[in-house]
Amino acid sequence: MLRNDLKPYILLSILPLVYLANTLETALFMGLVYMLLALVIYFAGSLIEKFSEGRIKLYIYIILASGLITVTMTVLNTYFTLNQFMGIYLALTLFVLPQLKADALSKEKALPYVLMIGLGFVLLLVIGFLREFLGTGSITLLAFGIDTVQVFSREYAIAILNNASGGFILAGFIFAAVQAISFERVGDKDVI
Repeated sequence: MLRNDLKPYILLSILPLVYLANTLETALFMGLVYMLLALVIYFAGSLIEKFSEGRIKLYIYIILASGLITVTMTVLNTYFTLNQFMGIYLALTLFVLPQLKADALSKEKALPYVLMIGLGFVLLLVIGFLREFLGTGSITLLAFGIDTVQVFSREYAIAILNNASGGFILAGFIFAAVQAISFERVGDKDVI
């Protein structure tokens, strides 16, 4: 499969999290949890493929992913105040990953998978940053000791970006820009 064919999988893998990523801080937190769980599930899935066959692989994978998500969300809800829907959207995101792995990657190559997860994390950060910056006119990172930095007045902000629909509209523009970027190197052809 060509690297350009991987772009839809990258974009679809983070789409459920766009709903919740309305600030940079939330996007950063969700992105880190997403990356950690995606990598653990990927490498555990590689072990499952070595020791199981047929349909049982799918069942083991579903039990593994749901167990990891449940344990992670229980621990995170114990120590952090989270949106109640985060576990649901995280589960939707992580269940896209086996399809991505089966369709887009060979078993021997983990690097493209890791890069796709990293690119999904970066796109989630960009969406969270733009939703907060353009939607409120300020940036807040309280977890890092940065109070609200007001860049421009809230009356000039694009208020729809604070809503879930605005997040998906913004994600559509960003995904269109990513689709325009070619991941494959074009051969050395003479233009003239």
